[in-house]
Amino acid sequence: MYTPRILLNHQFSLSDTTVRILDHVWSADAEYERMAETAWRVKLQNAEQDAQPLWDGTYYRVSNTSDIIGPMGVPKLELGTIQYRYISTFRRLHEEHERRRLEPLHHLSTAALIRTNDSHYVFGRRTRGGAIDLIGGGVQRDEMEISCGADIGQNLYKEIREEVGIQYTDTLRMNGMGVLMSSTSNILVIAHIDLRLSRVEVADRFANREEHEMAEPVIVPESNLRGFLHRLTDYRMLIPDLLR
Repeated sequence: MYTPRILLNHQFSLSDTTVRILDHVWSADAEYERMAETAWRVKLQNAEQDAQPLWDGTYYRVSNTSDIIGPMGVPKLELGTIQYRYISTFRRLHEEHERRRLEPLHHLSTAALIRTNDSHYVFGRRTRGGAIDLIGGGVQRDEMEISCGADIGQNLYKEIREEVGIQYTDTLRMNGMGVLMSSTSNILVIAHIDLRLSRVEVADRFANREEHEMAEPVIVPESNLRGFLHRLTDYRMLIPDLLR
């Protein structure tokens, strides 16, 4: 496992982010492939029993984590691809991954701190496992082709619509806050979004969400935000360092 860390810590416009698409697919040696396939089959069986189907989609992967800050401090992302089965089985196989000195997964995700017009922040409680998390998700080539920074923002708007029912027209502005790496080497573009909606209106939107990845909204007063984030796990504990 990796130590979560901050890769970029200042505000930026997501649309200014530079994106370069590479012809590079993450791969491993044959023995690790066999172990990953076995672990993936177990995950599929468990998911089927829980009526939560899994799909081995194609995610974007960041290839330039040591050189992610471009001109004027705006992120630059060089993106290859990686299959979800490697991401899903990494926690089980991370010791083998390290022993074999395989490339980090560095799968790309977006996530947002979402503020209502009455100064509350919107999180979600996951249906599977019950953990509280930011709204967001992996950037999948199968769902959206990424060619520029504006596409990164569109991916996040899509995740917000699907998970909590908030539409693009419900938002006032989006600004990038920073880029983080998680304990699984996930690279997360973190944004701040201001809404036109109150916390009550957000709850109404949630009832009409498109997916049920989140079981319920979790609403946090702005005055409690830092303490709330510090009590979460992994990269989430670093987000207070991005706040201005």
